[in-house]
Formats: sequence, structure tokens, C-alpha cells
Amino acid sequence: MTAVAVEAPAALPEWNGRLVVRAAGRPVLHIGAEGVAAPMVPVFTMALECASDAERAPGVRPWGGPVTEASICPACLRSLRGEPEPEAPRLVTAGIAEALPEPGPEPVRGGHRLQAVPDLPVYAEAPLPAEHGGRPITWSRWTTVPVITHHDPSCEWCGDPGPGEMAGGRQGNPMSRTDPLRRYMAYRCTACQEMTTYEQVGGDLQTIAHHKSRAPKDCNR
Repeated sequence: MTAVAVEAPAALPEWNGRLVVRAAGRPVLHIGAEGVAAPMVPVFTMALECASDAERAPGVRPWGGPVTEASICPACLRSLRGEPEPEAPRLVTAGIAEALPEPGPEPVRGGHRLQAVPDLPVYAEAPLPAEHGGRPITWSRWTTVPVITHHDPSCEWCGDPGPGEMAGGRQGNPMSRTDPLRRYMAYRCTACQEMTTYEQVGGDLQTIAHHKSRAPKDCNR
């Protein structure tokens, strides 16, 4: 089979009268350099539009089949149209850190600049009373207050949804007549540290201490 000059359709006039060949072992088609004649046999020294140095051009063979833009070598098309070569990707050496680009202006959404929301302030933990009535109180660790149905666990001061924490205390000895056993309860808000301490007297709770919060009123609602 002999390669022939292919006349391109009207949409691609740059192919008119230019030789089209196929690279050996590759489906892509190449366009011969200007003035190159059609070879009679496969050759390895034909100048192409994308490789003007014939000694470095790929081996080609004559082509007489259909030709479309998608089937032609992109480099040949760029050369014919006078388009620049695409920028080669920049290689980055592994293990070498690169400086990040400077941040641009803050995006504007709906005419308002985005603002960072500051973290909620953290208040110092409320101190449990160490004694009452001149006698020391031994306290348990703080535990989460059980959620009771139909009871709002939010803090009455700051509005934090809760639930808060509670601790139990004891004083005296159940076997002693001079230092009888007394029980205490403490409830606190983990957000604003509002805390009230009670003494259990029979079935009632009597307030013995109150730690007022330093947080603004209703700040967590």
C-alpha cells in the first residue's frame, strides 16, 4: 500500500496537500513535513511536522485510510496552526517543603465579610466547700446529672442546655454519737460554673453554699 497526499475537508484546510502517515506500532497519524514525498515502503528517516529532525522521527508507514482531527498527532496539529507547545509540568523533589502561596482577600458572601466565631470562654471550676459547721466534708467525683423526663436540664443562669454535673459529700460517722453522719449534694453547670451546695436534712435539701457564675446572664442561650 502506498501513502498518498490526503486532502482535508473544508473545516480543516491546513491538511490540504500534506502527506499523512502512520507511526509504526501506534494508532496516531502524523503529517509529513512540507515538501516530503510519499514513501513506497515503511521508512525511519522521514521528517514530520512534529519532528523536523528525520533521524529522531518515529518509524512510519504509508496511510491511505480515513483521517479525522481526533486521529492526528496533537503536536502535528499545533505545529500546523502555529500554536505554542503546552507548558511542561513542574517536577517537585520529594521531601522538599515549598512555601504556600499568600492567602488572597477574604471571600465576600451576600455583601458581608466572613468572620471567625471565637471559642466560648472557659471559667474556673467551682470549688466545693471543704467544711461545714467546723467539720470537713469528703466529696465524691463529679458525675453527669441524670436526665429526668419533663425536666429542663438547662442552666438557669447562662442557659447552657446541660445536663450539668453533681457530686455527693459526707461528713461524720454513722456509728458516732458526737459526730453523726451528714450528707451533702452539689450541682453545677459545666459551662458557666454556677454551683449550689445543699445539706440533706430528712427528705429536704437546705442550701449551705452558692458559687455565683462570672459568666454574663443568658450568655449560652
